[in-house]
Amino acid sequence: MKLYVCWGTFQVPAVRSHPCRDALHALQAAGYEPEVVRTYGFGALPDALNPLRREVKRLTGQSWVPVLLTDDGTAIRESKKIAAWAAAHPAASSGRVGAAD
Repeated sequence: MKLYVCWGTFQVPAVRSHPCRDALHALQAAGYEPEVVRTYGFGALPDALNPLRREVKRLTGQSWVPVLLTDDGTAIRESKKIAAWAAAHPAASSGRVGAAD
């Protein structure tokens, strides 16, 4: 399981909740410890200026993060959808608490 994020998963002072952080916390609350892949850059930049987001674009057709790549190869984008997936698929129900690969 991989979670593609921009540059960090920490709270930015004076900024609303950060989507990459929210996605990671939702996965952790569901018992997962995904591999965190930092893609840096900015999703609106041209592909040539976002070389670390090429995999995100290959998986989803766009360059925005967060994106969750599940163990079965499913790509889920947007923090709210990732949080909903995590709530519906807690790690404990699969017998893999803290699972990551």
